[in-house]
Amino acid sequence: MLRRPVAALVALALPLLAAPAYGGESGPASTRAAARALAAAEHPDGSRDQTLVLRDLRAHRDELAPADRARAAALLQRPGGDRSQCFTTVCVHWFTSGSDKATRDYVDRVARVAQSVLKTYRAAGYRAPEADGTAGGNGLLDIYLSDLGTQGLYGYCDSDATPTDPGPYDAPAYCAFDNDYQEFPNHTPLENLQVTAAHELFHAVQFAYDYYEDAWFMEATATWAEDELYDDVNDNLQYLAQSPLTQPDRSMDHFENLGVRQYGDWIFFRYLTERYPDAQGGLPTLVREAWELADGAKGGPDEYSIRAVADTLAARGTTMRDAWVRFADANRRPGTSYDEGRANRYPEGRLSGRVSLTGGSRDSGWKARRVDHLAASTVRFTRAAKMRAGSLKLRLDLPPRGRGSGAIATVYRTSGRPLATQVRLDAAGDATRTLPFGQDVKYVEVTLANAGIHYTCWKRTSFSCQGRPDDDGLRFRVRAKALR
Repeated sequence: MLRRPVAALVALALPLLAAPAYGGESGPASTRAAARALAAAEHPDGSRDQTLVLRDLRAHRDELAPADRARAAALLQRPGGDRSQCFTTVCVHWFTSGSDKATRDYVDRVARVAQSVLKTYRAAGYRAPEADGTAGGNGLLDIYLSDLGTQGLYGYCDSDATPTDPGPYDAPAYCAFDNDYQEFPNHTPLENLQVTAAHELFHAVQFAYDYYEDAWFMEATATWAEDELYDDVNDNLQYLAQSPLTQPDRSMDHFENLGVRQYGDWIFFRYLTERYPDAQGGLPTLVREAWELADGAKGGPDEYSIRAVADTLAARGTTMRDAWVRFADANRRPGTSYDEGRANRYPEGRLSGRVSLTGGSRDSGWKARRVDHLAASTVRFTRAAKMRAGSLKLRLDLPPRGRGSGAIATVYRTSGRPLATQVRLDAAGDATRTLPFGQDVKYVEVTLANAGIHYTCWKRTSFSCQGRPDDDGLRFRVRAKALR
């Protein structure tokens, strides 16, 4: 997990198979990537989960010079311990002296929490973390306790048996947790242990599907899992300050080496699982089904992140386009759109523009916005207090519907709930819609959403399938005219 709280952090065609994130690279670009991975592991800056830092380093270590490879090997060793005890599903390793010392009561607590988390995932139908042979003494999941808190670390998971091309891409895991969680000011030590276990052990589960899956998807769903298992801790609320809620104009599926946006993406999966709440073992099944489509183990479909999500939605009778535009509109009213939105004070999605209509200027003219893939833009049309009007005629000129464009118009009245209507576009992306705009209407908002998930994959980007998005910068135009 993150090293410190956020407050301290300054295809034309759609390939279905998800090649490993780093497989097959060579040359100067790969050498630079290896150097960056080593630097990130040696000099943590608080902006990345150590789990994925170590994954990057393992994936690139063979491109390092011999001396650097030795430094990497030291960083990639399993943590130690002078005592070990195995429980039903985990083995805990700890030190009995020194700064890494853990008490026996704490060891028992770690085992109880970890086994409870793994039991929940198993009951929900997830694949168990894979056995690692005798690497930790036996095939049970190993958890190492050390003083990670002095480094600002809550915990991490790693694998010392990583997959290579041509796959399969599943891998075993081991994890490390802090030895007491006393260094962290937010929440109690038990609460920090709980959400760390939920997050990191979900990474261990993910490894059993695809060790090299898209990083944004790994972090977003692991952060989603924290809230599902320990709903009252609410540690993941800190990430909403950098999320599709507050930054709707930024593409969701981008993994940031500096920043926490991928953690804030958990809100998308919260939105989906509230709308599709069918559950097994107490957890919504939608996220598990997406991981089953992303499964890179032998015989798995091996779809990449957002394609797996889109196909999971298709199996429920909807589309990524419809889900994305409704999500974007819902984020304008998080207090009523989410079960805990008001109680937990979810931040409101920001507007991209306001247009005031008056008696002398009843036609807005065309208002154009450039919207990137998996992003959105909302324009508000207001009316002058004394302007006489009965309706508002909207005209939309959006990219072709097949590119993922969609729109929702929402009427906000002086009293009562807002009325949101998805605008039906023709194949070219055009539409006309007339809405109420009388004295009982405060304003009308039009949310323009780009659900395009076409990529030219494997271009070493930080988006889905390491792809270059083919749906960025699309031109959305809207025009509004107040009618008497």
